[in-house]
Amino acid sequence: MKSIVFGRWGDILRDYRGTNRADPDTSARYLPQAEQFPEDLVALMCGKGMLLLDDDFDYFAMIRQYVDLIQEKYCCGKCLTGIKGTALMLRYMNRISEGEGAAEDLDMLERVAEILDSAARCSVCQSAGELVKDGLANFKADFLKAVESGVTERPVRYLGRISAPCINACPCHINVPGYVEALQEARYHESLEIIREEMPLPGVTGRICPAPCERACTLGNQGRAAIPIRELKRVAADYEMNHKLTPPLEKRELDALPVAVVGAGPAGLSAAYYLNRRGHAVTLLESLDVPGGMVGVGVPPYRQPRKVLERDIGIIADLGVEVKLGVKLGRDFTIQDLFNQGFKAVFLGIGSHRSIPLGIKGEDEGIGGVFPGGIDFLRDINLGEEVLLGDRVVVVGGGNTAIDCARTCLRMGASEVQIVYRRTEKEMPSDPHEVADAREEGILLNLLTQPVEIAAEDGKMVALKCIRMELGEPDASGRRRPVPVEDSEFEIDADSLVPAIGQKADLSFLSPDDGIDVTRRGNIKVDEHTMMTTRPGVFAAGDAVTGPLTVVHGVAGGKQAAKMMHDYVTTGQCGVSEEQKIENIIAEIEEDPGVFVTPKTESRTGSLVPPKKLDMRERVATFREVDSGFTQESSFVEASRCLRCYHLIFAAFRETEADRKVGTSRHHGLS
Repeated sequence: MKSIVFGRWGDILRDYRGTNRADPDTSARYLPQAEQFPEDLVALMCGKGMLLLDDDFDYFAMIRQYVDLIQEKYCCGKCLTGIKGTALMLRYMNRISEGEGAAEDLDMLERVAEILDSAARCSVCQSAGELVKDGLANFKADFLKAVESGVTERPVRYLGRISAPCINACPCHINVPGYVEALQEARYHESLEIIREEMPLPGVTGRICPAPCERACTLGNQGRAAIPIRELKRVAADYEMNHKLTPPLEKRELDALPVAVVGAGPAGLSAAYYLNRRGHAVTLLESLDVPGGMVGVGVPPYRQPRKVLERDIGIIADLGVEVKLGVKLGRDFTIQDLFNQGFKAVFLGIGSHRSIPLGIKGEDEGIGGVFPGGIDFLRDINLGEEVLLGDRVVVVGGGNTAIDCARTCLRMGASEVQIVYRRTEKEMPSDPHEVADAREEGILLNLLTQPVEIAAEDGKMVALKCIRMELGEPDASGRRRPVPVEDSEFEIDADSLVPAIGQKADLSFLSPDDGIDVTRRGNIKVDEHTMMTTRPGVFAAGDAVTGPLTVVHGVAGGKQAAKMMHDYVTTGQCGVSEEQKIENIIAEIEEDPGVFVTPKTESRTGSLVPPKKLDMRERVATFREVDSGFTQESSFVEASRCLRCYHLIFAAFRETEADRKVGTSRHHGLS
């Protein structure tokens, strides 16, 4: 079993070379554990430090490749110290590796490394200096050997990619510091170009993304206010929309094999976009009369204005994606029909549009005022259907759909809206700011409350019978299980009930002939790496695979599936990519909360700007957008607070015979 041979992680230094690493006293504690990483990993360098997992290793050879990749791809060019310092360092390293170096060159390397470590503007170039200093202090023999005889090629391949806590936390891995800095400098086109490399719906996600990147922000984890990353994305997208600018997206020649995408929600739109970018003729098939999936018919316009969604989708369609609306899988066509029509691969992004019932007495007895489910309720309203709502409404559930239903009821004229949830507010899966907005608008929260029966008179709802709950032991989700409190029954007077406890995929279109397996939870079964279903050539992602998640998760799944579909139709196969391999390592590193990567030069100023919202009286009476977003000036202030805590994560893998046969690159920088 692999173990750590040497490690410097933050301020922790552990050297186990020449020791019995089976001894528990030398178990590499305080360092990331070797079991976290692939078996063929030899060494790892990044802004947090370096790890060595194999004695057969040349530090000088690897650090030269590390600096070379920074110079080739990741030096930001914002400071002379970083530009000149890494170039000078690489010049000396190249001379040494070619057998033309001298001992004095190591003194120069050390001096340049000290300057980079202390004075470079960003942590990428600083890390080059710090890691060279590590090498000279702990692997001096490798440097001296290189000076004496140059560098001999070893059976090692290198993979590297830039990262930051916010980049890793984003399911799409958007280059957050890059687009934030471009925005700070009013380079809106460039900011959106960076975003669209990984996310084709900037206007939408600038509003309704749950922003996991903000929870990972180094500033926030150091006790300060996190950068409002989502809002800054919105600023860039709104600038382009409000100024009626055409995105600088080149229309590709669609000369690759045709593919079909079923479902125009976030996953389907993402798959269509990235397949189009790879040159495929994409036909996008949507069962509803409007595209967007749950974003189009499930998210209220006070959170997500329709014009924003329409613009994001219009940009994708203008690139050459053919969109067909009102055509439903299982009713108008089958999966086999698509292959018969000449499509070489099919993507299923059908979402989760079937409400989960409460399972209480009276729910399915046709009582007036009882709606079948929250997503049905929102869909009917957003499609302009007539919805007869009572004066006193109870919404059951604790997720974003429940909050959306409650706030929508208020805007439709209900005088009293209550949310019933069986756990505490802390356990509510909805976004905390959505709960806060609901409270501000006067919506009542009945927490630790479980509905048990619908009371009716003359066929109409008059009350919801409930029981109080208390939290017991944790369940499978990790949350404490609610258990009934004896003799605590009570009633909530109400004439309308909207159940919003969850939703699932409607897979009624599937038949045994389709050859697509379903999981025990009722989701489409896929390979987690390739996103291919159990039927070759059919891929899937989004809520129909994962269960209900977020827009950004759907986009990420669609993007991953698009890459695999491209590989499949062009090569006949797909599998774990080099990019996924380094991403897995990045995830392990970035989720280590013990070491922060931040520039040592203090150059970030600015102050927190409070967000603006629509006036409360207008807010609850209309469906106008509540959040006003940042002004141009305030966005500059917020963007200036970003620490740009980038670092290069660079891994050395033992090269196999198969790698050598396919001619794997000596080092590979993944963007």
